[in-house]
Amino acid sequence: MMTVHEVSKLAGVSIRTLQYYDKIGLLHPTGYTDAGYRLYDDADLERLQNILLFRELEFPLKDIKSIVNNPDFVRRKALEQQIELLGIKKEHIENLMNFALGIKLSEVKHMDFKAFDRSKLEK
Repeated sequence: MMTVHEVSKLAGVSIRTLQYYDKIGLLHPTGYTDAGYRLYDDADLERLQNILLFRELEFPLKDIKSIVNNPDFVRRKALEQQIELLGIKKEHIENLMNFALGIKLSEVKHMDFKAFDRSKLEK
């Protein structure tokens, strides 16, 4: 079992964030110390990992809560979907980088807005 302080350092999130996740029912600790500090086990850390992956993909907390609390939630399937979404996000960022680099190198005004197309990300 790990304390809230240890989990905060390990995961790179603030103690306040972990407290908030508990408050909204997203990540409850497994137990508490005699002094009332939250304690997290490996299952909690795995759940936090899933939450943080969805946060990186810019999912709202409300949606993440629905996903991870769904009784049909399958971690492997969720990870496959997250990997696919990260690939789409990576492609979008690479397009933006290439677009910016092209403008920088050519210094020619070129009207092209394809790099800003977020339709794949939003799907």
